[in-house]
Amino acid sequence: MIASVFMSAMLLLAVRSDLDARRIPNPLVALGSLAALACAMAPGGIGLASALAGFFIGLLCLLPLYALRALGAGDVKLMAAVGAFVGPQALPLTVLATFFTGGVLTLLVTLYRGTAMHLLRNVRDMLCSAWWRMACRETPLLEPAAVSAGKMPYALAIAAGAWLQLALADSALATWLQP
Repeated sequence: MIASVFMSAMLLLAVRSDLDARRIPNPLVALGSLAALACAMAPGGIGLASALAGFFIGLLCLLPLYALRALGAGDVKLMAAVGAFVGPQALPLTVLATFFTGGVLTLLVTLYRGTAMHLLRNVRDMLCSAWWRMACRETPLLEPAAVSAGKMPYALAIAAGAWLQLALADSALATWLQP
């Protein structure tokens, strides 16, 4: 319970900062990560090993998107901190919920900004490039688009995904998705 409160506080501050300045401050993520580790070691916590595993798995889940310049480093570190709060068992649902809400939010933002067609062209170009490389028996490359369709504060998607995971924690879907 207390871990959910600390995680929610960290996420609310991250969303506010991302919306205002398009940045997630390192001190916020560092304090959130330390709070997650403290909560993990408290009686009834998930344990230090689970928190550390969740941290590193959360980091690795979004790192490829950072490499593609689809997300910022703050987003990756924020997901790592969330992983430290929820642990490796709940992290797959959290990441899945984050990607789902991120996709919905991206569609809404591109529709609002009038850049939906540009987004679709970028996706088409990436898929065609990958298909052509596979047809030529080469390894497909995931290259970022030359011109972005716009940026979205992804802390909002991470927060929505984490809260959705908390809401679904006792549902049949969560039980089915977790090992």
